Amino acid sequence: MKRLFLYFFLLLPLAATAAAPEGRVPKTRISQFITEYRHCEGVEVVRLGRVSTAALKGVIRVAARKENDPDARDFLKLIRNVKGLYVFEYEDCKPALRDKINRRLNRLLTDSDLLMEASDEGERMQIYGLYDERTEAVRDFVLFSPSECALICLFGSIPMDTVSSILKEK
Repeated sequence: MKRLFLYFFLLLPLAATAAAPEGRVPKTRISQFITEYRHCEGVEVVRLGRVSTAALKGVIRVAARKENDPDARDFLKLIRNVKGLYVFEYEDCKPALRDKINRRLNRLLTDSDLLMEASDEGERMQIYGLYDERTEAVRDFVLFSPSECALICLFGSIPMDTVSSILKEK
């Protein structure tokens, strides 16, 4: 899974420039979906709104200064304009429920812009979002990995110049 995230950040600039601006990520429908399934056995959900996300950024900022961690500082640059975060993990569900969730999520994301799809050793990740040419940022993107039974939603924006500068440093 870590390799897929690395591939994601390496290929995000290319994928963002290829995306069409019409398809938006259905934030409200994703939120309703998570609410519907959050109490199912085997489902784990983390929701961070504006206040919680700001608090998390503060904790990361303090840790980055204290430990002098350049990776944490780079991460803070990336999430500076992220306003909310959802993590929906359902790996421990019964197989029938996992299949049902995968089908529902695929239908839910059908009209969204697929920025990129990556596969690595049987793991598959789809990245949806909206590239805003005016601000040169990717907004409201969703990382969905049916094989890992995970949905990660970052609501806000990530400037492409920040992604490019971090990748140049690495």
